[in-house]
Amino acid sequence: MTNLSHERRSGVILSYFSITIRNVIALLLIPFIINHLGVSDYGIYSLVSALAGYLIVLEFGLANTTIRFLSVYKASNDKVKESEFISSIIVIYGALALFVAGVGMIIWFKLPDMFHYSMTAVEIRLLQSAFLVLLINVVITLMSNSLTGIISTYQRFRFQKTTEILVFIGRCISVVVCLQFGFGVLAIVIIDTVTNLIHSLIRFIYIQRNIDIHFQARLPDKATLKEIFVYSFFIALNVIVNQINWRVDNLIIGTLTNSKTLGIFNVGSQLVFSFIAFASAISNIFTPKIVQMVKQGVVNSVLMAQLCTIGRYQMLVLGYILIIFAIFGELFIALFVGAEFSEAFMVALIPMVPFIFVLAQTSTNAVLQALNKHKVRSLLLLATAIANVAISIILVKKLGMIGAVWGTAVALFVGELLLVNIYLYRVVKLNMLHFYRELLRYSMPAILVSGLLALQVSNYVPSSWFGLIMGCLITGFIYVTSSYFLSLMSNERKEVNRLIFRR
Repeated sequence: MTNLSHERRSGVILSYFSITIRNVIALLLIPFIINHLGVSDYGIYSLVSALAGYLIVLEFGLANTTIRFLSVYKASNDKVKESEFISSIIVIYGALALFVAGVGMIIWFKLPDMFHYSMTAVEIRLLQSAFLVLLINVVITLMSNSLTGIISTYQRFRFQKTTEILVFIGRCISVVVCLQFGFGVLAIVIIDTVTNLIHSLIRFIYIQRNIDIHFQARLPDKATLKEIFVYSFFIALNVIVNQINWRVDNLIIGTLTNSKTLGIFNVGSQLVFSFIAFASAISNIFTPKIVQMVKQGVVNSVLMAQLCTIGRYQMLVLGYILIIFAIFGELFIALFVGAEFSEAFMVALIPMVPFIFVLAQTSTNAVLQALNKHKVRSLLLLATAIANVAISIILVKKLGMIGAVWGTAVALFVGELLLVNIYLYRVVKLNMLHFYRELLRYSMPAILVSGLLALQVSNYVPSSWFGLIMGCLITGFIYVTSSYFLSLMSNERKEVNRLIFRR
């Protein structure tokens, strides 16, 4: 158990290091890529990435299903069931890869008809070529998702996060070199595909050498197949919801406006994705533990204490990011990619506000999946996501890209924060009122105090990179101090003191 605790602790630290590295480098790459490709080609790159993302929906949530089932079998130490499940997943993923390849080719053929109003013939040809390469990338991702599930279930987080960091750095160096030599969008998507393949091979070799699990390519029995698909179908709905909320906006904007507007929107979206990543670092690490806690039948009070702790930590991390972006975000975007991207500030800020609460409670998803009660949540969110599409189309025609952002923000609030929490409270019997009391009591005071003080600081910092960095550092000092006194519990303050003063 000590080793698992160490793995989780190391996993959280490496996750935040990975997220910091990935987001800092990714954000630095955006202006570099835009300068070399131009805003229009960058918009095409973001669109083809979104189209490839739609195909990932056809994975039907099996990556999450892998973690759930393997966590259950691991908790009961059932090696036979574990091996049978892995064998079934391999066959299923192989069949899905063929299916996705077929669907992808149909989409590739239809791309000229879909975008002939908003793109030139040259842009459409580039879009088709890049999409074809990313289709191969999607197939590789499907075939390797079970590998990620195995490594996460066995909580080998140090290996998982370290390889992610190294592969990402290698990918970024390759992109910079290719763009410097004059290559374009096609070079980037080829690099993405090759690095994904290398990463998959590394994970497969690691599992073969370090984890006691057996791969067998054999057809699953009907009972296992039914159990997998009944569970994964509703996980897939949740994946579809995320794709609708975060990818369909690209499609709507791409068809109703132009590639330049799409490029600006994508800058704002990337900032939101970075925001999401900082929350998922903690929740992803603790998902196997929560599943095992539920399957082992821990009392509700112990489970809620764990959920509240994870939620508070997520809120503390996200609170600082929200503050510095709300206060210094406009300056950052102006310095980062230029004044022509100023609208990207509101594209990012509007969904961040409801998202800070949505992300703080992501650990409850693991509880629903462990109890096999995730179906209703998926249906509720699907309904709000469909409404989001209708609202976004109407608002984009009236307000431009900001209309799509408001549609997503409303969907998040109604779906995740109202309907899902009512279901968690009344049906699953998770005391979400207590959860939010804990969240607001221990997190919100530090966020509000720090936000007000940071607003005053912003009046005195110059509009330069030096001013931006100083503003963020001063705000960070204010936030850490406020969090220490207002957000940490007494035992947590003692632990911090012990770590700092070694006593």
